[in-house]
Amino acid sequence: MNKPLRQTVLALCLGGAGLGAQSQSFVDAFNQALTYDRTYLSAVAERNLGLQDANRAGLVYLPGASVENGRAPFETHSRTTYQVTQPLIDMDKLANYREMTGREAYTQATFAVKELDLARKIYKLVSQWVQLKEMESLALQEAQALDKQVQRAARRFELGSGSVIDVTTAQVQYTQAMARYQALQADITFAQQRYLSATGLQTVQIFVKPDYPRAAAFELPQALIDRDVALSPTILQAKAQVEFAQLGLTRARNAYVPTVNAIYRTTHFNGAQDIYKGVQISMPTGLSAYSLSAKQRAELDIQKAEAALAEAMEQVRLDSVSGGFSLKAYAKEMAYRSKAVEISQATVASTEKAYEAGVAKATDVVNAILASFDVQRQRLNLHMTLSEQSLNYQLSKGVKPADAMTLTQSLFTP
Repeated sequence: MNKPLRQTVLALCLGGAGLGAQSQSFVDAFNQALTYDRTYLSAVAERNLGLQDANRAGLVYLPGASVENGRAPFETHSRTTYQVTQPLIDMDKLANYREMTGREAYTQATFAVKELDLARKIYKLVSQWVQLKEMESLALQEAQALDKQVQRAARRFELGSGSVIDVTTAQVQYTQAMARYQALQADITFAQQRYLSATGLQTVQIFVKPDYPRAAAFELPQALIDRDVALSPTILQAKAQVEFAQLGLTRARNAYVPTVNAIYRTTHFNGAQDIYKGVQISMPTGLSAYSLSAKQRAELDIQKAEAALAEAMEQVRLDSVSGGFSLKAYAKEMAYRSKAVEISQATVASTEKAYEAGVAKATDVVNAILASFDVQRQRLNLHMTLSEQSLNYQLSKGVKPADAMTLTQSLFTP
């Protein structure tokens, strides 16, 4: 590629990075996904179904009515019977009634976990796009810097003060940088399709960039640090499972308690009416080894649920503690990484001047350029790690996904 054409391509690629409509934020993408993401919409339907089941559980102690019409072979007229039954003592129905609150809590906690999953999913889609576009920009800037070195080395070679090796060395690294740029195109296209699939949008309009100074000064709000991890949806879900298991034991223990119903029955036959008011007592029968083992099985279910709760609480605690320390360490590291970028860029500038003055070798310039962009890529990767950790820390503390996205978004600049 000749020099003017090569410079034109680089200028177009670099200039195109800033074109587009108003940038979409992390929160915008999350809100859009709330109305489109298929997995999340399935979770919404599942939540609604669970809440309906919870409401139905509260109806089990309402009276029931039945109508029966028939005639025995020896009767000449039909017999019609109306009956209203009001449960008085029914341990199975009582357990169902008590499940009403537990079912609702479990359903809401399960749905909250699905919201956390969506927040993590959308963050990864947006952050991956941001990271890839930054990597693309760095690759092009690196190629541009190396292309200038190719031209400098070529001029010196033409003047007889340089070697062809100086030219080809810079050309190889320039070609490598352009190869990195081309390799990113497939990843960018795939990231674009994944983002559009989750949000239902027609185009990606994300132009935010990492805010390195803010990341280096990042501190968790004290209110967030003090927030009780028991508010985590994961823990609330596990607690609801324990309550369900305990109700299962109640069912098993009361399996042979008599069922008592109040009965009001009226029968109409051949113009006459018979009214019955009374109490019906049903005594469960049919003992078996299988039914007798239900209590033991229910006790084991409680042990399993309590163990799962303890595990969930410990995992959330560990995530909270390690997340807090990690964020502090990443912020401090970011300060050093940013300083390294400043030094490396200054080194490139001074080495280029030294080369022009004839006191530095061509390889010194190439190595300084490569080192500078390598440091910038390391800083970019650290920033994405820090922002993801800040989101996960908040979610582990039970912060609402939209609020967690807002704090994480503060680490980026429009």
